[in-house]
Amino acid sequence: MAFFDEGPLPDWSEIRRLIGKDLPWDLIKQWGHEDESWLDDYIRKLGFGKSLEKTGAVAGARPEAIVTASPQMEARKEKKRVVATIKPPPGTDRSAVRLYATADRLRVSGLPGDATASLKLPSLVLPKTGRVAWKNGRWVVVFRRKPPRQGEVELFIGE
Repeated sequence: MAFFDEGPLPDWSEIRRLIGKDLPWDLIKQWGHEDESWLDDYIRKLGFGKSLEKTGAVAGARPEAIVTASPQMEARKEKKRVVATIKPPPGTDRSAVRLYATADRLRVSGLPGDATASLKLPSLVLPKTGRVAWKNGRWVVVFRRKPPRQGEVELFIGE
């Protein structure tokens, strides 16, 4: 059951007053109509028409071949380290790939189509300890795990 099945349709002028004036309210009123060509027209007016036609996102446009494959990535936690493996998608230029690490994530850039991908690590690591090796068609990244925080510490109150 939809929200508007419960009662009368909204008064657009009242909603506009409550939410704001910056939204394209004339377009929102057309949202539920069967003819959705108004959306393509609006996107073209914004200046995105040519880029959408290249990707085939606009109705009637011929799509071009676009590589959107993402790398296969996984990470496992070991006693003193975290090991992440990255298998790049076909057509990846290995010399263009860059890896960036934070305490909880590993980001890969330079993938086909200027894509990036990120992987959440299973535990916190020391990013500067990361070492990368190419093995069996994959990058293997090894990090030292961040030591667990110490237990409770007493704080002394000054006079």
